[in-house]
Amino acid sequence: MSAKKRTSLEAVFAAEEVPAPKPPTKSATKREAVDAEKPMLAAIQPQERAGGSKRHSVKQHTAYLPLAVHEQLRKLAFEENRKMHDYLMEGLDRVFADRGLPAVKDIA
Repeated sequence: MSAKKRTSLEAVFAAEEVPAPKPPTKSATKREAVDAEKPMLAAIQPQERAGGSKRHSVKQHTAYLPLAVHEQLRKLAFEENRKMHDYLMEGLDRVFADRGLPAVKDIA
């Protein structure tokens, strides 16, 4: 028995606006099942944030740091009243500059 597909939060909110596609019949091919989901995926729009802005050009990325590095970065950010993210972006700027690539502010 196959497990039921988990519904995403965006799909739950979009369900009010777009009717859910019909489940594929047993005779339907895998391609037809994927095509049936496309209208639902197209209806998912970026969510409005508190300030009215939308998150279009930002991609979240997880960085795994050794505990000592994380602690040092956290303390530095606290002492200089900055965010840890600021230092990560500064480091990326230096990496890009070393390789002759445009700075973050120029490409973002």
